[in-house]
Amino acid sequence: MSKIIEKPWIDVEGICKIAQCGKYSATRIRIEIEEMIIASGKRLPSSCRKKVPTKLLLEYLGLSEDYIYAMANRMS
Repeated sequence: MSKIIEKPWIDVEGICKIAQCGKYSATRIRIEIEEMIIASGKRLPSSCRKKVPTKLLLEYLGLSEDYIYAMANRMS
């Protein structure tokens, strides 16, 4: 998980791993985050594979980077 959150942008596949959910739920989470970004007046870069900022995903899920790194270190 720590390698996934090191990247500034995350796709549906990464959301599945972080949120431990299926592809449908991960897509729904991505869309909700995209809508929050657009509602705040900001824009997202367009790409074939849609991604959202990893930081916003962690905030959305109520997770902290420090917690994920601590858990990753405990498992290694």
